[in-house]
Amino acid sequence: MNLRNFKLAVLLVLGASAALGGYMFREHRIYKEAVVVSPAITEVKKLSDYSDAVKGTVNDANVYIFDSGVAGGTAVIIGGTHPEEPVANLAAQVFTENVRPVQGRLFIIDRINTSASTLTRLGEAYPRFFHVKTPWGIKKWRYGDRAANPLDSWPDPEVYVHYPSGQNLAYMDIRNVNRNWPGRPNGLLTERTTYAAMEMIRKEKADLVMDFHEAELEYAVENTIVVHEKGQSVAAMVSMMLTSQTFDVPIGMEFSPK
Repeated sequence: MNLRNFKLAVLLVLGASAALGGYMFREHRIYKEAVVVSPAITEVKKLSDYSDAVKGTVNDANVYIFDSGVAGGTAVIIGGTHPEEPVANLAAQVFTENVRPVQGRLFIIDRINTSASTLTRLGEAYPRFFHVKTPWGIKKWRYGDRAANPLDSWPDPEVYVHYPSGQNLAYMDIRNVNRNWPGRPNGLLTERTTYAAMEMIRKEKADLVMDFHEAELEYAVENTIVVHEKGQSVAAMVSMMLTSQTFDVPIGMEFSPK
């Protein structure tokens, strides 16, 4: 093979690789997950119904509302804060598909950071999708990253200064929903997302908010309860009860970093 043909072959291989990579990135970004809601559903809203801060953005999530019709408390379940923790999103969807409240109201957001589910962690060979076998076939979900897609939130600051605490955090945490509460309406995407969620929590007068998480790949906090120092006594009791009555492995406890 002469040099000219070799160069053409290299260009063809590079072009084919770029085309395949672009197709795979786009397929992952635009894939629509199927959500089958429980017959007990009473209403579906958008986060933008509570705040225009997220209107027209990828994070304008569905809010699934289940009202028992019987007076009682109001609870909120949030999934998908960190899409590389797939069970957190999956657990929220299990509630969405099966819950039947008998008293009070339940609000569910399956994916609060949809943007972060449209890419995976760069350079770490994470899978794009994961699959679960069911009696009616295989269900497919997007795997994701810990922080929102840079295509949706850019540029990152050199140092992220949390609002309103003023705490300095790593630059990429500006795209991390878990580092942006309570948010603000004029910030970047995740700040606006948490602000809209807080508006929902305030306007619906929620009594309890549960934000689902799990251990991510290559991060050894499996079988561990991560807790704020204020919840030490409750977490310690839960750890002992789960270890003695439910699981075959010890359930540990550690404090959340300040």
